[in-house]
Amino acid sequence: MLDTHFYFGAKRVSLALEPDLLWSIVHFLQSMGAQIHAAVTTTRSHLLEKLPVKNVTIGDLEDFESLADGSDLLIGNSNVGAIAKRLSIPLYRLGLPIYDRLGNGQFTKVGYRGTMELVYGMGNLFLEAEEARVKQLQELGIVGAEF
Repeated sequence: MLDTHFYFGAKRVSLALEPDLLWSIVHFLQSMGAQIHAAVTTTRSHLLEKLPVKNVTIGDLEDFESLADGSDLLIGNSNVGAIAKRLSIPLYRLGLPIYDRLGNGQFTKVGYRGTMELVYGMGNLFLEAEEARVKQLQELGIVGAEF
């Protein structure tokens, strides 16, 4: 986590997850220095009362799309994929269903190994987005655009 927190700091993340998973991932992201831009879940839960975010929306993917604009990363299941494409924001697939990736059921989601996979997966998405941004600036001829 120490090596990757530079990629998480001040990043705006929007999440569309079930209440229990939302609770866990929000705490994880905040511990890594990320900011919660939007949090959308499907149903009320006592967990949401203690969630350290400004607003939690009980809603659907239409609500999520309108709230997530301006994020650096989206987190949700495969149904969020179309939103990620429309908004041009990277998606970290988490939750159920995940039907557009092979082997998802084989990945460890808990414990030390699960945390490593989570950190590296999200961190690599941040890294790829930064590389793409720098490349775009270089193509525009902006001097000093480097990674």
